[in-house]
Formats: sequence, C-alpha cells, structure tokens
Amino acid sequence: MRGSLGFVLALSLAGLQFLAILVMVFTSYLTSERSMLQHARDRLAEAGVIASERSSGFLQPAREAAELAQRVLESGIVALDDPAALETFLFQGLQTETQVAGIYFGDETGNFTYVMRSTGAGPFRTKFVRRVGDETAAEFIWRTENFQSVEQQFDPNDTFDPRKRPWYESAKRELTTIWTAPYIFFSSRQPGITVAVPVRRDGEFKGVIGVDIEISAISEFLSQLALSERGSALILDQNGNVIAHPEMTVVLEGETKDALDIVGINEIDDPLAQAVFETLGQKGEIQIERDLQSEFTFEREKYVSYFTPLADPSLLWTIAVYAPENDFTQSIKDNRTRNIWFAAIISFCAAIVGLFLAEWLLKPVRAFAVRTALISQGEVGDTESLPETYKELEKANETLIDQIARRRKADDRIVELNRDLSHFSRVNLMGQMATGLAHELSQPLTAISQNVDAALSTAKQQKDPNPDLLNILTELDEQAHRGGDIVRALRGFIRKDQAELAPFDLNELVMQTENLLHHEALVQGVALRFNVSDMPTVVGNRIQIAQVLINLVRNAIEAITEADSPVKEVTIHAKRMDSHLQLCVDDTGPGIDPEVTLFKQFETSKKEGMGLGLSICRTIAEANGGRLWHDAAYKERCRFCLSLPL
Repeated sequence: MRGSLGFVLALSLAGLQFLAILVMVFTSYLTSERSMLQHARDRLAEAGVIASERSSGFLQPAREAAELAQRVLESGIVALDDPAALETFLFQGLQTETQVAGIYFGDETGNFTYVMRSTGAGPFRTKFVRRVGDETAAEFIWRTENFQSVEQQFDPNDTFDPRKRPWYESAKRELTTIWTAPYIFFSSRQPGITVAVPVRRDGEFKGVIGVDIEISAISEFLSQLALSERGSALILDQNGNVIAHPEMTVVLEGETKDALDIVGINEIDDPLAQAVFETLGQKGEIQIERDLQSEFTFEREKYVSYFTPLADPSLLWTIAVYAPENDFTQSIKDNRTRNIWFAAIISFCAAIVGLFLAEWLLKPVRAFAVRTALISQGEVGDTESLPETYKELEKANETLIDQIARRRKADDRIVELNRDLSHFSRVNLMGQMATGLAHELSQPLTAISQNVDAALSTAKQQKDPNPDLLNILTELDEQAHRGGDIVRALRGFIRKDQAELAPFDLNELVMQTENLLHHEALVQGVALRFNVSDMPTVVGNRIQIAQVLINLVRNAIEAITEADSPVKEVTIHAKRMDSHLQLCVDDTGPGIDPEVTLFKQFETSKKEGMGLGLSICRTIAEANGGRLWHDAAYKERCRFCLSLPL
C-alpha cells in the first residue's frame, strides 16, 4: 500500500473542497430553479390572459354586428318583408366587419336572406329563400364589392328552413343573444361559430339575425404566441372540442362522425395536448371557474401548464398554455454543469498539491514501511539499524519485527494446507460430477436401446425390409449398448470396483473407434490413418481401453485444429513387443507445450480443458496391466504410446 496514506490525505483535502463547492452550486441551482419555474408560471399565466382577451376580442365584432343589426331591424328602418332592402343592409354590415364570414336573417314564415363571403364568381354571395304557401324557391346571386350582380342561379329543390336550425330555435327560446357550439363551415371548411339574436317589434317575435365568424385566426394567433422554445397553447369548449390549435390542420384532419363537427381532444393526433387536459381529471364536460396551474410528465420530461376560462362568460371555453420546464431551466442546468466541472478542476489541482504535501510528510513513514517489507521478505535482517523516523514508529519496530517472523512461518503452513485442501476438493467434486452423470445417462441409454430393439423387430417383420434402415438401426443399437457399457465402467471406476479383465479383439476395437470418430475428423478436415490389422488378442477391460484410445485420437484432432497445421493427419499403428502389444497415435500438430507437465492433474494447454484426460488415461492403462507414455524420442511427429498385455 505504498503511498496510500498520502493518497488518502490528498483525496480528503480535494473531496472536502469539492463537497463545499457542490453544496454552494446546488444551493444556488435550487434557488435559481425555483425562481425560473415561478417566472415560467407567470409567463404562462400572462400568455393565458392574453389568449383569453384576444379570443374574446376576436369574437366581439360578431356580437356587435348581430346586436347592431337587431337594433336596426327592430327600429323599422329596414323592412323585414323587403328582401332587397335586407340584402343591402346585410351586405353593408358584412363589408364593415372583415372578420365576419356571413350575416343572415330568417323570419317566422320561413323566409331567409343570407349574405356571405364567397370564392365563386364574385367575392360575395346572397342566398334568398322565399316561401309562398307550400312552395319554396331559392335564389343565389354573386356580387362584386360594388354590389354589382355577376351571376344568378335558381335552385327549386332547396328546402332550407331557418326555423328548424339550432341557432334559430335557441334564440327564439331564450329571447337573448346566444352562441352556437363551434362547427366546421360547409363552404370554407374552416372552424367557426354563430351568434344569433332574436328580433322583435312591439313585443312580437319576428325572426332571428345570425352572424357567422371563422375562428381559425385564433389558431394563427396561438401559433405566434411567444411562450418558450417548445411552449404551446390551445382552446377547448365545454364538450372537449378543439376550438383553436397552433397547427389548425390537426383540427381539420381529425376523424369525426359528422363532417361539420369540430374534433374532440381525444381525436386529434397530438398526445401532448391530450396529456395536458388529462391533468384536469375531468370526464365528459370540461369547465373551470378560475385559473389553475399544474405540472405533469410526458415522455419522461416535466411540463408546467396553466388553465384559464375565456373572458366572455357566455362562452364556456378553456384556454390551456403549457411548456417544458427545461425551456426555462436548461440554462441554469448548463450553468450548474459548468460549475461542477469548475469544482472538479479546482479539486483536482488541490489533490495534486495535497499529494506533494503528503509526500513530504510521509517520507519517513514510507522508509519505515519499506524496511518492514524487506524484513518480511527476508531481504534485510531484523538487526539492520532503523532509519530516522517518527518516535511513534520506533516504539512499534520491535513488536512488528517479531510479528513478521511468526506470520511468515504461519503463512507457509497455511499455503501448504490450502494447496492440499484445494486438490482434495477438486478431486471430490469431479467424483461427484462423474457419479451424477453416470446415473442420469444410464436410464435414457436403456430407453434408447429398448426402442431400437423394438424398431429392429418391427422393421424385420415388414414384407420387404429396407436393408439400409436395418443397418442404421443395428449400428444405433450397438452404439447404445456401447454407451451403456461406458457408463457402467465409469460408475465402477468411481466406486473403485475391480475392473473385469478379459481377452478382446484389438482389431475390432480400432475399427469401431474409426467409425466413431470418422465424422468428427471429416468436419475438422483431419485425415485418420489406421494401420492396425491381424493383431493378436489382448487382455484388459475393453470399455476402458476404448476410452483411452478415443481420448488420444481426439486430443490429436483438437491439437491439429487449434494450430491450423498445414498437414492435418492422425496415424494409429500397432506392433507386437514380446508379451505386450504397443499401440501408438501420431499427429501432425504443434507438439507438447514445454511449460505443461504431462499426466499431471489440472494442467492443460487447451483453452477450455480441465487437465484430467491424460491423467485418467494413464491410471486406466496401469490398472489394465499396461502403461501410457509420450515418446519424446520420436521427433518427426507428436506420439503417444499405449502398451497392453497379450
């Protein structure tokens, strides 16, 4: 831990300074954030009031035009039964109020005079509906700005009756100025609203004067409202219909049941606007009586919002203004980040200075630590004079030296015991794993063997049995029995049973090994050469010897594959040696790693090897009266040899 105490001192000095600066930075940030959020709320409230007054002011000309027309018609200046006079009067009113889309009058007999702005043959169009008895006639006249007639048409099939319209019925019932619900004007395809006023003479109801006004300009005003970088506003009526939106195409392109209906807040393609009104928690009718403020989260970003009712109490509209908090607080967040970096740089500089200071203070301590380490490693005797240091360290020197000597002896003993215990644990674990595998594999191998026997019997009972199928099933049966023999041999090996030694044909064993490993060698591109024929019978446990031979050949294939040798070949050959038969496996691999001790447990050159294969194979060979060794004298190739008694 050389220099660790100095590092702690330097780190403590820098950390305390960094912590102090962070406290100041975050205190300032929280204060500034609260101020900015309050400023944001004030700006949203101000924008809401402006939008409310602007919307009310926008609708006021329509109300004034309707009430002015009401007073004129009620005074008798314009005759109600004179269509030409009515048209002239309404035409003049329409020219005066540029925001008005149309002015009309309907009476109790069903007559109707409507002057509106047009994009057809002329800038203005008049519609007359006259009823004589049960007959109805509709006339359309397009006029210029000078009231000159441009085009005239008649429609005998027009059955329009003003008395059946909602604006007429409401004004007649209420006998006061009324506003209709907003709707999409049929002609202009723009959102609008109608104000209707009853007309009476001498206390008798005569008809209704109506004024249409488009409200799309309110949306244009909302789009230009200066809130913040991503702030926005919209207006809803009490039914949740969108009156105004910064992008009016969202309103016009919404899906509704009726082409003349304004879309609802839940029908527009604006999930953020929907999230704004969800904070009100109102279902169905939306109506607020006072200003409200709220906060909400949308797509992991916090927003502030402000709701205010329309300044005109006769219209139950709600204005919502909202913006992300980051639009107002991002600058102070950036400033906080800069201050944190500034604090980190200052703390880093303080740490460097602290390191130099600690180095000077800890120089005697470090010399004492070095001497102690050298003594503990045996490089310096404990009689060596102590370097100049602090008095406190001198007193601890004698006790420390004695403890080092005792600890060194104890450590040596612990290392030796740990090595023995680790080796025992590994051997015990491998035994448990092998026992479990042998037990679990025996049952499925038995089932496979029985099923194959049944399949062979069934196949042989066919009229024309397929010889290829019989060969495949026969080979599968042999391999299943062989697998069962291997499992039984493994279990016997683990239980330390006395292996059953008996004479067996080595030529047959080599042929079966070739069949078993042929596909594996073919996939790796390795050629197998078996030069074993007419060998005498040997004595041993056939299953165990097969496992040794397979392990040696597989090791050769893997060595060639990992080294990507230019020549990929494994040769197996045998020869008689007095009372023993010697079987050798040669390969063209890279040979034995000089750092690996062969036949030692847990030592291997394979990336994923366990280092147990050759050790177990040597044990099996010796248990069968033979031996296994690496022929280092043979230089041409890597060779392992196995001897078995005849």
